[in-house]
This record gives sequence, structure tokens and C-alpha cells, in this order.
Amino acid sequence: MLMTANPCADAERWANEQDRRCAQAEALEIKAYDIVMAALASKQASWFKPHDMGEALITPDDELAEAIGCDTEVTDTFDALMTDPAALPFHMALATFIAKHRWREIAGWPDAV
Repeated sequence: MLMTANPCADAERWANEQDRRCAQAEALEIKAYDIVMAALASKQASWFKPHDMGEALITPDDELAEAIGCDTEVTDTFDALMTDPAALPFHMALATFIAKHRWREIAGWPDAV
């Protein structure tokens, strides 16, 4: 910040610069939202592979895992999606995977013969 002999003018310039930066950040956030939505809607999209999103490579499942539990809107929306009856095929596939890989922890060990 340029300091001059007029502290009121300096303060006004500083406040104007902060307002400009805030407005720019809001515009860039909107732009980022549009880029992310386009990447997620792509027919080539995969939730576990990195997506080119602007200058970043972002993996949606990593971002989802980070957001669940710390962002109320994401958590509530994810809960609604996963408890919808349409999620039954996903539940069945996930249950099959978990049962296959963790049956000992879930159901116990077979009895010794």
C-alpha cells in the first residue's frame, strides 16, 4: 500500500483495493463453479480419476471425502442421495465389495474344525 501524507486518502485507497479484490475473488469463484460443473457433467467423467479443472487436476472423490462432515450442504445432500431408494443398486454393489473384503471383521471367523 502506498503511504502518503494523507492518511484518509490512504485508507480510502486501501479500502477500495480490498473491495476490488473481494469482487474479483467472487467472480473467480463463480468461474471455478462453472468449470467444475462442466467437468463433472462430462461423459468422460470418472469420480476416482483426476479431472482437468482450469489449472488444477482435481479428483472428485477426494474432494467429496473432504467435504463430507465439514460442509453441511454437501453432507446433507449426500445423505439424501444415499438414502434415496434409487441408491439401492449402489448399496448392493458396495455391500458385496465390503462383505468380500471384510467378512472376518463383520461376521467373525469360522469355527475351528
